[in-house]
Parts: sequence; C-alpha cells; structure tokens
Amino acid sequence: MKETKFQNRGIKAQALVDLVKNTAPFLFTSETDALVSKKQYRYIKVLRDAVASPAGIDSNLIAYFELAICSHFATVGTFVPTDVDLAIRQKLWKFVDHEEDFETMWKLVEEFLTWDESPVSHRVILGAGKGKLSGHQGEWYSIAVGAYGTAHRCVPHFLGEVREAIEAEVKFEEETLAALFLSFEKDPTPVTMKPLLAGIAAVAHNLGDLDRMIEAWEIEESDILKRRVFRVGHEDARTPREVFTKAGVIYQAMLANENHRHFALREPKPLRRSGKFLLNYGPFLDEWGKNLVKEGVNTGIFTEGDFRDIVEALISGWKRLNGVSIYFSQGYARALTGIMSALPRGRSDLEGLLPPALQKEISTGGLRTLMGVTQTQFETQWMRKLQATLRS
Repeated sequence: MKETKFQNRGIKAQALVDLVKNTAPFLFTSETDALVSKKQYRYIKVLRDAVASPAGIDSNLIAYFELAICSHFATVGTFVPTDVDLAIRQKLWKFVDHEEDFETMWKLVEEFLTWDESPVSHRVILGAGKGKLSGHQGEWYSIAVGAYGTAHRCVPHFLGEVREAIEAEVKFEEETLAALFLSFEKDPTPVTMKPLLAGIAAVAHNLGDLDRMIEAWEIEESDILKRRVFRVGHEDARTPREVFTKAGVIYQAMLANENHRHFALREPKPLRRSGKFLLNYGPFLDEWGKNLVKEGVNTGIFTEGDFRDIVEALISGWKRLNGVSIYFSQGYARALTGIMSALPRGRSDLEGLLPPALQKEISTGGLRTLMGVTQTQFETQWMRKLQATLRS
C-alpha cells in the first residue's frame, strides 16, 4: 500500500466534533439513538465514534476526510454549520496522488449522496413521485467536483465515472423539479406551491454550488462536464435547460431574499437542543413558529427566558433585514405570526413575554402590518404572485 503524507493543518478532529456537538447536540442523545445502526444514517455513527476515540484521525487522510464530510453533512442544515467546506471541496484532495486513496475517497463521496438528511435538516422536499430535493445535494456537487478536478490531475481513468455521477444528479434534479412544476400547474394551491418554491430554492442553491466549484477547480472550457452542466440555470449557458432557467427567474423574483444564512438565529442556543427546531425554507415559517410553542414551550424544553431570546432574535433579525421595505424578507414575520397563533391568548401572550421596547415593535409599524395577515391569506398572496411570475 502506498502511503500518503498527510498531517492535518486545519481544524483538529477533537475540535471538529466539539463543534458538531455544539450545533447539533441531539445527534449524541437518545433522540437519534435508534438511527445509529442504520446504513442511511452512518454519518451519525462516524461522529459518535470520533467523540469516543478521536486518536489517529488527524494523521490519516481517509479518516479525516470521512469525519469532515460527516460533520458537514450533519451541520450544514443547522443554525451554525461547521466550517470545513474548503477542506472537503479542495484542500484535502490536494493530498491525493495515487489511485487507492482517490478510490476510497470517491466511494465516501458517493455514499454521502445516499445518506438521509432528515434528522439534520428540514430543508428536504418530497418531489411528487420523483424522489426528493435537498440543499445537501448541492453540498455533494461541491465535493464531487473536487473528485473530478483531482481525477484530471492524477487518475484520469476515473473521469468518466465521476462525470456520469454528477450528470445523473443534475438530470435527477431536473426531472424532480419538473414534476413539482407540473403538480402545481395541474392543481395550483398552497399545498402544491410550497414544495415547488422550496424545490426551486434547493435547486438554485445546488446549481450555484456546482457552478462555483467548476470555476474554483478551473475546469477547462473544452471539458465535457463543463460543456454539459455549467450554468445550466442561465439563459447564456451552452446547454440551458428550460426547467432550470424558469426556476432561476422565480428564485430571483420571489425567494432570493428569503433564504439567507439566518445569522440572527445563531444567537439563541435553545434552538439547537433538538432537530425538531431546524428551519425549513422561507418564507413559509408559520408552521415552524407554531412548532416552537408546541414542541418547545409546551413540553418544557424551552424556559420562558429561552423562548424570549428566540422571539427577540426573530424581531431583531426582521428589523435588520427590512431596513428599507417591510416586504424585503417576510419569513421572520411569518414565524412570529405562527408563534402568536399557537399561544393560548395570542398577541397578548406574545407581548407579555417581551420588554416594553419590543412590545412596541410588534404592536405598531411594519411588523404589526405583516403579523395581521393570516397564514391562509399570506399563502394565497404568494400563490397569486407565483402564477403572475409564471405568466410573465
């Protein structure tokens, strides 16, 4: 066996698993105990094993790569993702100089795509009989392009296999998104609209990751993969795909301001206590807000102080996002509306939780206007907006 000279100069294994425990502690509790032995959740087992025995991981390329992709998979849908993106997309691939290591790492990349992200992300969309869409697929593209760039450098006979896997995923997302469009066109209701818009948000993220990494690895213009999948969501692409370009128009018109990095929600740590509180795609956060009351307040997971911190973060986050227009980003207002509707006495309970200054924020001005719109009214408004965008 040919040795690979590897000594981790980035975040150490112990520090990495500590970060995972900080942002997703429920992966190490009874909440996920029943999942550990199942193949589609092997990333949880890898993380738990690393907590129990981190020795040797930092000096072993394969072991560290496996831990890094498991950490990324487990946290990218949480409020505070672990910062190993660059390592798994580029840095660690630079240590690969022979076939055996490449093949082992590529198999791990392939396995990444088979894992079930539902315990660690609520940004998963079931696709009208065509499988699922998730932002995790974009993370997979990023790592797979790392494999593709490395294959160019040192194991070119793997190029076809990696290229076919990436192209197959692009085709799968195209077909799944097309099925969501068709479902909405046949029956235009909020029930079919929300998965379509969530799917559009996922695909916009995923194709953006794919394009960025093709550029980062400086894949040549003549490359087959680049000719077939680069910028397929843009009208100026060599091979534009109609469903992706249509999705891109809708994303820019309706969703770009709603699916940001949610920095405001990194502050209230009680949100990290359970996978139940992970955030779905915006702006439809009414149900998420209701769930904070049902699963957090009513069960005693949140103290009154915890709940106040979460509500305050939503209010301050909404203010920062909407400095110019109250309609710039409405997701946090929808979450507050959901919270208000789930409390026994509605607005009076919500106002009673807050200090006077924040009581005023939700009882006057822009937030009051937005929170006066019911969930049904809001979703109907967005459905009409979507139909108008599709007609334009």
